[in-house]
Amino acid sequence: MKIEFCIESVKGAKAAQKHNAHRIELCSNLDKDGLTPSKDLITQCTWLFSGETHIMVRPREGDFVYNLREITQMKNEITLAKKLNVKGVVFGVLTKDNSVDLKANLSLITHAKQLGLTTTFHRAFDVCKNPFKTLDQLIDLKFDRILSSGQKDKAQEGINLLYELKLRAKNKIEIMAGSGINEHNAHLFNTMVDAIHFTVHKKNKKQENTDYINTKKIEKIKSMINLQ
Repeated sequence: MKIEFCIESVKGAKAAQKHNAHRIELCSNLDKDGLTPSKDLITQCTWLFSGETHIMVRPREGDFVYNLREITQMKNEITLAKKLNVKGVVFGVLTKDNSVDLKANLSLITHAKQLGLTTTFHRAFDVCKNPFKTLDQLIDLKFDRILSSGQKDKAQEGINLLYELKLRAKNKIEIMAGSGINEHNAHLFNTMVDAIHFTVHKKNKKQENTDYINTKKIEKIKSMINLQ
């Protein structure tokens, strides 16, 4: 199983390098479930981390229904990612009825693939109405992986659906579990999914804006899972 660190800072990239993460998902504003990181942050993190850097491509907080201007902005962010030595991009576009926006996603994924980038459909998946139909659509669109909590608030609660998705996918797309994965439950995901995704940051209770790395969490999780 692979591990992906969800990070929002240079300290996160250093931790990923130190602990040999397979890849990082780099975001800004994790308190808003992750937005597109800045050019400077991408540059610093790709320089510090020798593994795969994937960046969140999300122009604003809120829902995942984007207009044409926002789609254009996302394409520009994907182009910039390639120039900054990023290996993959993470995005997801839905329609107003919480179905996959086939046209918008195809436009973005075609652009990313032409640049040689891998693609992850993020947790917009977890608000889609029919998970198995959505899975088939994302395979047809040629996404490389899905990040999901199994359509529950926490991945541990959705682990059965995650396993069903993995079985149905038949290795055509990677199923990566995320949300609430920690040193107490990581072992539950062995053989159930292809990868796990978790944040490595914690906040100092006395200084809320100070960034700390949860080293104990990282080390414990790594000891609990079957790493590839």
